[in-house]
Amino acid sequence: MIFEPVEFKNKLLANRIVSAPLASSSSMEDGSPSEKSLEIYGRFAASGAGLIIVEHHAVNIYGRTRPAQFLADSDEVAKKHSVISRVLKSGNALCMAQINHAGAKIADPAVFEMEGYRSFSPSGVPVGDNWDKLGRSPEVMTRSDIRRTVDDFINAAVRMVKTAGYDGVQIHASHGYLLGQFLSPLTNRRDDEYGGSDAKRARLLYEITDGVRQSLKDIPLSVRLGAADFLPGEKPLGLSTDETVAVARELANLGVDMIGISGNLCGYGLDRKDSAYFAPYAERIKSSLGSSVLVECTGGINDVRTADKMLLEGVCDLVGVGRLMLRDPGFVARWKESY
Repeated sequence: MIFEPVEFKNKLLANRIVSAPLASSSSMEDGSPSEKSLEIYGRFAASGAGLIIVEHHAVNIYGRTRPAQFLADSDEVAKKHSVISRVLKSGNALCMAQINHAGAKIADPAVFEMEGYRSFSPSGVPVGDNWDKLGRSPEVMTRSDIRRTVDDFINAAVRMVKTAGYDGVQIHASHGYLLGQFLSPLTNRRDDEYGGSDAKRARLLYEITDGVRQSLKDIPLSVRLGAADFLPGEKPLGLSTDETVAVARELANLGVDMIGISGNLCGYGLDRKDSAYFAPYAERIKSSLGSSVLVECTGGINDVRTADKMLLEGVCDLVGVGRLMLRDPGFVARWKESY
């Protein structure tokens, strides 16, 4: 089943393997690709994966988690990103650009040395380990900040399709970044229309998703959704799948074509040794959505038997592979030979 084609919006994926977005820390200072970026994505293009999602592009300067991160904040930088979309399309894969805002999750404190940088958050709650040594706290977003952020996501999506040449976009709402911070009761303590209940905490994600869909009606649109603040099998904490099932249903109503399942404040299971650890979350959301939206599951999927079993059992429609793709893109050919 893994090498069967599948329809994705008005496109056809050659197989069910997704090259999942994985930060390469390879951008130039202006947020454009470097030679290292082109080398990485050239290898991905030759892998044979049906869909390639390029790592997160910050929608504005405040949205960077590190200085060496792609930007999607201007037409000028988007034009420079077209070299990657051309490389990916030469390998006959569908390609998407992931757009993101880091919010209070700072991977490299050097972002504070960038001119004009400010760190925004739903409620001023720090995320990650770097804040202790910074001696400061993230700013609480005003309604005006939120409105600008919605516009920045929409504008970034449009330019990454129309100027950079990507087939579609993925909105990043996981791994504890800004949209995940709004979703989580641990980091969203607001009492206005953007906090205080499950639906209100998801409002920013809904507004962005609706705005992108209305601006780009015919492109493949995805959301990478942090299904919970804790990893499967660990102590429940904060956001749970009981809440994100409802979020996934509303995203489907708003016209999303694919939902990628990952973790939220817990990250993405970097230290997990088990295989397909997000499968329970993907299965829960897939069962609630049926065939209305494609569900992609990533996280520790390293062999073709596990991947195919997930598809056959209806856990998901697509399997995402990140770190294995970075180490050895030739795995796709080997999977096909042994299938």
